[in-house]
Amino acid sequence: MDEKEQRIEKEQTIEQTIDKQELMLLLNDVEKKLTDLKARWPFHSVQPKMVAEREDLEEERERLLGLLTPA
Repeated sequence: MDEKEQRIEKEQTIEQTIDKQELMLLLNDVEKKLTDLKARWPFHSVQPKMVAEREDLEEERERLLGLLTPA
């Protein structure tokens, strides 16, 4: 492997690391929002808006986890 190929490979590794860090930050943000929503969750008479928000956050969490841990 010549010097140029090594540099390109190193840059790709750095980009992947940054991408993982960004994904982890996004996942952390989604987890915080989900925790906050669950803390506000009433025992009964849940508003449809809250149910939809929870479903959206859970789907986003699963998507981010899938990106972080590919099969």
